[in-house]
Amino acid sequence: MTLFRRFALNIAKLSPVKDSMKGKLKRAAWDDDMRAKLLFG
Repeated sequence: MTLFRRFALNIAKLSPVKDSMKGKLKRAAWDDDMRAKLLFG
């Protein structure tokens, strides 16, 4: 589980979206478009 959590945090950190880390993760959890943007660029 730790590996998946670290993977998600690294993807969010490298994302060009201007928001806090907490905000990015929360938006990705609720918004399909944001999740796709984080995963696929």
